[in-house]
Amino acid sequence: MKDEPKYPNKYLIIGVVTFIIGSLFLMWTQGFLPSFEALWPLPLIIFGMLLIYLVIFQQRRDVYIIIGMILSLSGIFFLLMNVIPEKNLVKIWPAFMLITGISLIPYAFRKKQEKFRIAIIIPSLSIIILSCIFFLFSLDIMRLSFQEFVSLWWPVLIIILGLSFIVLYHYSKKRKPNKKST
Repeated sequence: MKDEPKYPNKYLIIGVVTFIIGSLFLMWTQGFLPSFEALWPLPLIIFGMLLIYLVIFQQRRDVYIIIGMILSLSGIFFLLMNVIPEKNLVKIWPAFMLITGISLIPYAFRKKQEKFRIAIIIPSLSIIILSCIFFLFSLDIMRLSFQEFVSLWWPVLIIILGLSFIVLYHYSKKRKPNKKST
């Protein structure tokens, strides 16, 4: 029997750390990071991500994912408050929804039962889509008011609901064994 490697996810860890360091240097060279003192929330983010990693890849208790998300979100909030010149929470609040939605997807794939996966993935995808829509308004990319947008585009929700039922139909049809009539 072959021994499991001591660090099976080392490339993931190296990739995430390299990505974060590169992003910070890019923010610094582009003038978004006023000074390295603005990075004080980084330990909160790293510790929160470590807890999320432990839950997803090391099969630790599920309660750590909540603590990890709270620490990561708090660290990202303070980092964004240090980096965004206007220091206006109104501009960045959808980032919390986006991070929460993205954090829940790997957690869902950890679940062994498929019904639990789907029960987590669908709300997390909905949270991600809503946060992207809210970003359009909070960053003043969309010229319409939110009320005008909803009054014009509400039928899209019915279309998405219909497509969801079609996907569920095809999914449930694949999962059921074919019954032959006797």
